[in-house]
Amino acid sequence: MVGVVETLSSWDGAVSALGEDVRWAPLTFVFLLASAWFVKWPLIVAVGCACDAKRKCLPQATAAAALAVGTAALLVTLLKELFDRARPPVANPGLDPIGIVPADASFPSGHAATAFAAAVAVALIYPRLGRPLLALAVIVALSRVYLGMHYLLDITAGSMLGIAVGIAAAWVVKAAARAPRGRAASPVRS
Repeated sequence: MVGVVETLSSWDGAVSALGEDVRWAPLTFVFLLASAWFVKWPLIVAVGCACDAKRKCLPQATAAAALAVGTAALLVTLLKELFDRARPPVANPGLDPIGIVPADASFPSGHAATAFAAAVAVALIYPRLGRPLLALAVIVALSRVYLGMHYLLDITAGSMLGIAVGIAAAWVVKAAARAPRGRAASPVRS
């Protein structure tokens, strides 16, 4: 097991260094934008809200995305406390991050988890939005490695967590929408 952890750690370090080596101003701009707070999940939820507004039914995509993001954020917070992994520039001061390095732990990536949770939840309600929203989630996740904020393993774990939570949230919302609504109790006659 120790050998596996050491191998993964060395791959993480190599990918972080590669991210630093391939920096290019236009790509840096795109990744900084993708990493902004309003892109990681609010933008995806807004897309779901806009599609819900066009329909004359319950706001399923909005509800699913909100449930997914909230659940993913809570799980990420708990997992960060549990694993307490140092961020790449903290573990290796030779790395040069772009932006302010968050003070919380690195594993798993909250950006990746919430972006994938929202994207999957909305995509399962509106399948035609699947590819663009999942592509946006991938860009958000990759931006975190490129900018030096996370390791590859962090975004992989965050992405998988987000996918699982997004699927579960969409299922819960769809099941709630299908559930029969009870009629008001009729008065008992004596």
